[in-house]
Amino acid sequence: MKQLFFFSLLFFCAISDAQTNLIKNGGFESETLNWTGDAATISPYDKKTGKNSAVINQFTGAEWKAIDQIVNIPKNTYAVEFSVWVKADQIEGGKEAYNAGLMIAEFTNSGGKKIVSENIAQVKGTIVWTNYKKTVLVPEKAQKIRIMLALAQINGSVFFDDVNATALSEEEYFKLNPITTVPEGQKTISTSKPFSNGNFEENLNSWNGNGTISTTDKKDGNAAVEISSKIAEWKAIDQVSDINKGNKTIEISGWLKAKDIQQGKDPWNNGMFIIEFKKDENTKASEDQVIGTVTGNTDWTLFKKTFQIPEGAKQYRIMVAMSVCTGTLLADNIEVKLSN
Repeated sequence: MKQLFFFSLLFFCAISDAQTNLIKNGGFESETLNWTGDAATISPYDKKTGKNSAVINQFTGAEWKAIDQIVNIPKNTYAVEFSVWVKADQIEGGKEAYNAGLMIAEFTNSGGKKIVSENIAQVKGTIVWTNYKKTVLVPEKAQKIRIMLALAQINGSVFFDDVNATALSEEEYFKLNPITTVPEGQKTISTSKPFSNGNFEENLNSWNGNGTISTTDKKDGNAAVEISSKIAEWKAIDQVSDINKGNKTIEISGWLKAKDIQQGKDPWNNGMFIIEFKKDENTKASEDQVIGTVTGNTDWTLFKKTFQIPEGAKQYRIMVAMSVCTGTLLADNIEVKLSN
């Protein structure tokens, strides 16, 4: 009977350990114990829960300021669910998209070499306490995770509280993210996500990012997208779509127009039309490919290119961007054709 109780206790502890926060002192109740770096201070006045939060302040200099913690990934971990509460106060816009308040999860091998990193939270401006959550599949050969809380070369204040990383087994992951199956004999329902709304007739439906709809300046139809920037920073819209099995080439076309685009310090700092091939959410299949660029003032101009789909690519991401430059970029009638 005692032996049965002992093994039952071990089983219960194993289950409990799988659901335990991998991050020590994620609520900063013990100030900055277990965290490396001196960039953060403790705020007992502005916190989400408990008695403390951590705050990183920077008023001049726009340097990288961060604290970090390295944790081991438990055996048989299939995915890690990250979450954090973040508050921002007057975080300025920088030249790069990553110039923000950040929580980063960097997966490494046993020797500390980076395999992949994932932004869990990325904030700018002034925001109230907001919860950010993301589940990331554990990359092959990953043994550790480095959690970084940072002000990434930007001025302002960012607060962090309740930093959490929970290890999930494969079974637990798929309980949270079930797969819908179709009984044999029934019609299979395709779950692939095709490219859509390239003419912006449905406003910014299917697109992500910082754009507005222009109904006065467009190539055809009723609308085009407009991206304007008064300071030299990255501003873009993007759309991620699936590549079907057997697809070997992709043809992408679209119309661009420039209004007083002033090139930045580098040759690629202009209005851009880009494709990115992805193996999965975290891994590129190749370097980004440029479809077209514009600068200065131009009329509507057609850009079209055909690419061989890289081996292992399962998705592609179309981006229309103001790449660290100023002015206005318009785009319309973007089309994608996949071929076997």
